Amino acid sequence: MKAGDALDRAAEIDAYEAGHQKRLAALKGKIDQNRYEVIASRFGATQEQQPTRSNVEEKTLGAGTLQDLMLQAEILVQYGMRNKALERLQRIQQLFPHEEEQNPELRQLYLTAGMTPQYAAGAAPAPVPAAPTPAAAIVSETLDMTSFARVPDITRKLNHQNTAESVLKTAATEIGTQWNLARCIAALRKPGSRATSFKDFAAAGNEPAPREVIESVVGMIQDLAISQGALASSDVMSSHELRDVAPQLASLGVRSLLALPLSDGTDQLGILILADRGSRNWAANDVLVFKMIAEQVAIALNNAGLRRLVKNLSVTDENSGLLKRASYLDLLMGEVRRATQQSTPVSVMLMRFGDRAALIKEQGEAAADAAMQRLGQLVAANIRQNDLAFRYAANAIAIVLGETAEKEALMVVEKMRRLISTALDDKHAADALNAGVAEAVMRQQFDPVDIVTEVVNRAEHALEKAVAEGAGKSVAIAAVLTAAAVA
Repeated sequence: MKAGDALDRAAEIDAYEAGHQKRLAALKGKIDQNRYEVIASRFGATQEQQPTRSNVEEKTLGAGTLQDLMLQAEILVQYGMRNKALERLQRIQQLFPHEEEQNPELRQLYLTAGMTPQYAAGAAPAPVPAAPTPAAAIVSETLDMTSFARVPDITRKLNHQNTAESVLKTAATEIGTQWNLARCIAALRKPGSRATSFKDFAAAGNEPAPREVIESVVGMIQDLAISQGALASSDVMSSHELRDVAPQLASLGVRSLLALPLSDGTDQLGILILADRGSRNWAANDVLVFKMIAEQVAIALNNAGLRRLVKNLSVTDENSGLLKRASYLDLLMGEVRRATQQSTPVSVMLMRFGDRAALIKEQGEAAADAAMQRLGQLVAANIRQNDLAFRYAANAIAIVLGETAEKEALMVVEKMRRLISTALDDKHAADALNAGVAEAVMRQQFDPVDIVTEVVNRAEHALEKAVAEGAGKSVAIAAVLTAAAVA
């Protein structure tokens, strides 16, 4: 089970790391099958057909399954596919009965879809009749739900990337592989400039394209997509709008093409190009799925840009490798905004390593500073790529844990305690470690400034309480929702 947990966490950092499939194969038959399937799904592994599972077994998938189903239902409602949305909500009701009583987002989703959960014996969920939808707003509900279900998984993988280049590579590889395309190009480019970065996925049998050809194709197609919107063609040679770029596409063996601009509001970030050797009709529902993915690529690129900016600015302590306290609130604000968009948890963890004055008196100031530098280096080297570690005080370190709830944050505390005891061979520091943990209250209707203020204060209060209880104690304080609802 510990090996399974380790592989599950490793997938969050880099699902493409060499050796993961071998590690996954070694786990087969040694852990619970349901747990194995959840871990395997992170790597897009092909699962053997399994017997139908009971409701009890499916509930073990937990919050991740709930968030996936809620995301799918929300998108279906947004695009007018109400019947498909009701199928997802009925599935939620089956797997997570009465969850809406403690989950405001789910409760609001039920209301938006016009469905009232009912739990009387033998009663099926009763959808509330909906007002007629204008014909222009109706999208065909024959959507391939297999394709649609891939969106949350690809979104998770995109959000685990730490650089723009890795976001582009993940997007091109996932789309090209899962939809069996001959080629998929994801590129960063400002209008009027050359592409600053691109990733070209080429399926087996397709040669990698020369850089100058890719840059030419990206430039011309992005300019067209900006002015005309998404471009879809089943035969590029006969397309009037693509006539200027047709020779370059022919040199790549491209016959059919779909191009989607990557944008953040009015800012153009780049282009996503899907191409195939044969004639491929891009149905409206297919275009809808790829538009959803393109939106998530743009969000992931913005998040990666923020992290790159952090690294480029002088906000890191050169001795310990920790971020400076001055950047703490701004970066926590960014993580809260990202988590609000993606409906994922964020936790703040404060670690205090003994009394500073007592350490200086016992060891001297230089020795105390050296000890904190070693602790900082250890912490910075053992957090995930998307987590943020700060030098919070002379004897304290703060960690912002993305996609981490309170329970998992407390596990991180114990992980750090073990690392300090073994890697640094400093049992005294490990035993003296006090920690305060607080999970942010994530609600769409709350102002991010208020969310940050509340969780910062609660984490400090948790640390104070842990220190008061004695050396080595950890305390997590849950939010009082009425106190947090200050927006």
